[in-house]
Amino acid sequence: MNIDAALAAIASLDGTGFDLGEREMVWPDFPVHEYRRRYAKLAALMDREGLDALVLTQEEPVRYLSGYNSVVWAVGRWLPTVFVAARDPRQSVLFCSAFDAGCAQGTSWATVQPYSAQQKLAGLVTGHLKEIGAAPDRTGYEYGPGTFMALPQYVAHPILAAGAGSYGGAGAAPTVAGNSGGPRDAGRLISALRMVKSPLEIERVRRSVSAAVAGYRAGMEAAHAGMTEKELVAVIGSTMYASGTTAGSKPLFVNCVSGRKRYPLVDSPASGNVLADGDVVFVDGGGASDGYVSDILRIIGIGPLRAEDLRYAEVAAEATRVMIGAVRPGVRVSQLIGAASDYVRSAGVDDPVGVVAGHGIGLELWERPIIQVHEDPDDDVAVVPGMVLCLEPILAPPHPDGGLAGVFVIEQQVLVTQDGCEVLSADLPADLWRAGS
Repeated sequence: MNIDAALAAIASLDGTGFDLGEREMVWPDFPVHEYRRRYAKLAALMDREGLDALVLTQEEPVRYLSGYNSVVWAVGRWLPTVFVAARDPRQSVLFCSAFDAGCAQGTSWATVQPYSAQQKLAGLVTGHLKEIGAAPDRTGYEYGPGTFMALPQYVAHPILAAGAGSYGGAGAAPTVAGNSGGPRDAGRLISALRMVKSPLEIERVRRSVSAAVAGYRAGMEAAHAGMTEKELVAVIGSTMYASGTTAGSKPLFVNCVSGRKRYPLVDSPASGNVLADGDVVFVDGGGASDGYVSDILRIIGIGPLRAEDLRYAEVAAEATRVMIGAVRPGVRVSQLIGAASDYVRSAGVDDPVGVVAGHGIGLELWERPIIQVHEDPDDDVAVVPGMVLCLEPILAPPHPDGGLAGVFVIEQQVLVTQDGCEVLSADLPADLWRAGS
């Protein structure tokens, strides 16, 4: 599936009058017109791809389409959920655990069918697909990069077998090479559907980023030699919650590394390591505001730093600014990482800017488009207004004595506009922060 063509096909659809045949929601995540708009676009994409139904199991697409909003997603391995999104939404069914049926019925517009035992779930799903006439080769699954079947294997197995053409569900699990002879991957369709945010979604993104900015500012101002990584992250996290980050199925996530022993562990959670003079502290992450995620990154210099560290920090910050300047509708993500790479080389730095230099963001931390050089041209998406991107070209130079000298990057979260982009995290200084400054 070509994502650019899919985005173009649904760009002008409003669909707020689309008939869902919905039930009244007691406590909806969004107003019903938002779900009508989303489903109208889904129906258009399904028509375009020749699909009768999607089988969705991950929190984000299920919540996006059905409205089902519950912290039970955090224990989904024990209480899995399946949303059969039919081309006609009046045939859609949300299969959820009887344990959480009240929440499903109160937050979702769709028909809810609780199950009492996991052993029954696969049969309920495959039976419904047969009942609505969704042929195996016209049913899409979360089967490709960026997606997965969030189900225990013994439940996923017969459902995927049905997608490969066997409704019996007891045969061998399907093997997929491309999509020939196996379940149809709907990953790109799901990405295209959710890639461009609505005004109501953008409001939540703004709140999420604003809370993260407040948290990071508090942490940067508090940072000093002698405090631990965990103490720094505690300042950031507590301020984020006080400033608009909300509790839910999405935990607050902020990782922190400092010092040469820790730099290679760049995605490590904060530790008891003590910040020391000469450290370039790497802090990365965010949280969610009513489900929509923030993700920003800053570096903090503790005490005197090497001249080479200062140079790398300056080049990294400017590389992000160059990427921001390159964002405009029609520019492909490979061109964005290319702009950062070209600048870094022009600045006399030979280090690459990382395999991935950014990503889309929304209900998930990483969403398409992924900002990298893609082998498959269908993933080299051209950005369009309404996308929310995180831009983070990374420099991780070696230290002359071995290991890494640091991890140098400034990550900014941006909203693509008609003539460029708006930097949502612009209220936070976008250069190396010197502790005590």
